[in-house]
Amino acid sequence: MQMRALGVGFAVILAACTDTSMETLEYEPASAMAPVPQMSKMSADEGASGGAAGEIEASANYLAYRYGYDFSLPAAAVKTTAQQHADLCLKAGPRLCQILSQSTQDYDVDNVSANITLRAEPDWLDGFRTQMSETVTEADGKLTSSRVTAEDLTRQILDVDARLSAQITLRDRLQGLLETRNAELADLLALERELARVQGQIESATSTLRALRERVNMSIVDISYQTRSRAVSSSAISPIGRALKQFVGTVSQGIAAVINFLAFILPWLLFLVLPLIWFVVWLRRRKRTSKA
Repeated sequence: MQMRALGVGFAVILAACTDTSMETLEYEPASAMAPVPQMSKMSADEGASGGAAGEIEASANYLAYRYGYDFSLPAAAVKTTAQQHADLCLKAGPRLCQILSQSTQDYDVDNVSANITLRAEPDWLDGFRTQMSETVTEADGKLTSSRVTAEDLTRQILDVDARLSAQITLRDRLQGLLETRNAELADLLALERELARVQGQIESATSTLRALRERVNMSIVDISYQTRSRAVSSSAISPIGRALKQFVGTVSQGIAAVINFLAFILPWLLFLVLPLIWFVVWLRRRKRTSKA
């Protein structure tokens, strides 16, 4: 009788929880193009801990923002300004700012560019914008363009949270069934396998939820630094300087080419052209002799 009750309970639990636990996440594109509203951000404590299932407010909007800034600077100030901004992020610490990528392209003295991608906490980002503007102004640069995009993660977060809650409920019920006495070994093994599967889904959903919350709690910032174009730059007249420096070398190469040509043609003059000339002269003399 206990075995039958155990089997019936196991079947009822699976029927009640499997549909909810196997829901597929859907992506919903964002439509908001505005600064980060307070309702779109989770608390710092909740984001740091990852939160527990069922603690998410269904009425809130969870938006992941991405900002972009393009600066035009003198060539000599590009590297310095980019490094100043990177240092501000490093100084704030990983809880407030993280450098995802940093690169510099140094083509020549008049063509230098740099790129930085950050992940920053929205409140800290407000002050960082002000500091960026100040350092760029001090370097005689300017902001050429800015942009902001937002991805609505509300449905994804709510779906994962609901799935996680269902899996936790299922796990607790399975653990209760394992405590049933006088159950057969086959039933216990089946329960343990199902419990291991559910626990794996719980850990996967927890990681997914933590990653989604991290995207909401911290915004992505793309910063580009480009060299400001000038009417006449040193690189524009540098070919003339290079040509003057290479003048003697070019003349030497020309003379060397002539010498190489003579060295190449001389054997042909000795073994082919001179015998041909001698033959022509001999032929003419023979004709004159025959006429006489």
